[in-house]
Amino acid sequence: MKEMEWVIQTFQYMGRLWEIRAEKMGNEKPGHVAYAVKETDRWNRWAGIAKAEFAKVTGMKVFPNVK
Repeated sequence: MKEMEWVIQTFQYMGRLWEIRAEKMGNEKPGHVAYAVKETDRWNRWAGIAKAEFAKVTGMKVFPNVK
């Protein structure tokens, strides 16, 4: 179970990291901001997919929230 939580936490961390990068860029480089927003979405989606797949594997209806 710890390994599953670690994977989710990594995906969530990377999502937050890209979100911060997008915020710091402001309006100076719209292409860079768009890429950072896309990466934020990608990592957050992977976290959601991992939670759903781990719930299936463990037989839970919903995988517990991971901080």
